[in-house]
Amino acid sequence: MTELFSHIALQQYWWIIIATIGSALVFLLFVQGGQTLIYTLGKNEEERDLIINSIGRKWEFSFTTLVVFGGAFFAAFPLFYSTSFGGAYWAWMILLFTFIFQAVSYHYRSKPNNFFGSRAYEAFLQVGGYISTFLLGVIVATLFTGSPFVISDMKEMTWMNSGRGFELLLNPHNLVLGVAILFLSRVLAILYIINSVEDEELDKKARKRLIIESAVFVVAFLTFVIWLMFIEG
Repeated sequence: MTELFSHIALQQYWWIIIATIGSALVFLLFVQGGQTLIYTLGKNEEERDLIINSIGRKWEFSFTTLVVFGGAFFAAFPLFYSTSFGGAYWAWMILLFTFIFQAVSYHYRSKPNNFFGSRAYEAFLQVGGYISTFLLGVIVATLFTGSPFVISDMKEMTWMNSGRGFELLLNPHNLVLGVAILFLSRVLAILYIINSVEDEELDKKARKRLIIESAVFVVAFLTFVIWLMFIEG
C-alpha cells in the first residue's frame, strides 16, 4: 500500500495520463493539418468548403486537448511545466495565438458581410495550420535538445540570451521534428478527408497526395530519431 502511493508511483501514473492526452493531441492535429491542405486539395470553392466544413466540426477537440495537456503537466510537474514553457516562451505564445485565430476564422468565415471576406479567413486558417504544427514539433524537440536558460537552487530562471524562445528556430535538430509533425498532421488530415468527405474528385487528389506527405514525414521523423541517438545527452 505504501509503494502504491509513493512519489515515484504517482509520477508514473501521471506520466501515463499525460502520455495518453499527448497521443490524443497528436491524433487530433488532423484539424490543423487539414487547414494546410485547403488550397493544396481544394482547387475550387466547393472543394474548399467541403474540406473546411469537414475539419471545422472538430476544431474544438484539438484546442481543448492542448489546454488539458498543459493543465495535466502543470498539476503533476509544475517546475517542469514552468521551465519548459518559459524556455520556449515566444514559441508557445505564437502557438496559442494561432489557435485563437483558428477559432475566430471558423466562426466568421461563412458569416454574411464579414469584414475581411472568406478568403482572408481561409488564409488565416492555412497559415495557422502551418505555424501551429511546426512550432509544436520544435517545442517538443527542445525536451531533447535543451533551451538556453538556467534554473538556480531558488528556482529562479535566468535567460542566457534575449531570444526567449526564438533561438529554438536556429537549431536544425528542432526544425527536423517541426517538419515531421507538420507532415504527420497533413497525413492524418488526408486520411480523415478520405474517410469523411464523399467527393470522387477530392478523394482521388487526396490519395495521390497521401504518398508524398507520408514519404516526407517518414524521412523527417527517422532523421530526427537517428540524429537523437548520436547527440550528447
